[in-house]
Amino acid sequence: MGDVLEQFFILTGLLVCLACLAKCVRFSRCILLNYWKVLPKSFLRSMGQWAVITGAGDGIGKAYSFELAKRGLNVVLISRTLEKLEAIATEIERTTGRSVKIIQADFTKDDIYEPIKEKLAGLEIGILVNNVGMLPNLLPSHFLNAPDEIQVDLLYHAPVNHAG
Repeated sequence: MGDVLEQFFILTGLLVCLACLAKCVRFSRCILLNYWKVLPKSFLRSMGQWAVITGAGDGIGKAYSFELAKRGLNVVLISRTLEKLEAIATEIERTTGRSVKIIQADFTKDDIYEPIKEKLAGLEIGILVNNVGMLPNLLPSHFLNAPDEIQVDLLYHAPVNHAG
């Protein structure tokens, strides 16, 4: 009876060790596949050949423009300052070889959406980086002191309102 019981516990211990080993292997595989796997270059292009970046003249929008172009997408840069857009477009074309279109637009105005729609017509757009932002002054507290018409106008012209 003692030999049978001993064999039972050895077998049970072996099964527990195998189960733990299987969990470790699955965890390692998950880590390797999800954290160290690089997306293929064709992944972003599979959504569309063009990316549209609003607020592309500075900061995060500019960085997105360069990164998406490096990853094989053509980019449409939308910003308020034409000189900045032209300089960024030239640099992107020179460094990445991708096509770049620029659209000058001030998102505080109502009359910009139809021209943007016309300029984007026919492009296979796969990614939108909606990065445009606006405040009446550099200090947000001045927003509270602005007349009601200006506050309503700025809130109404948020890019999310015109996404469709």
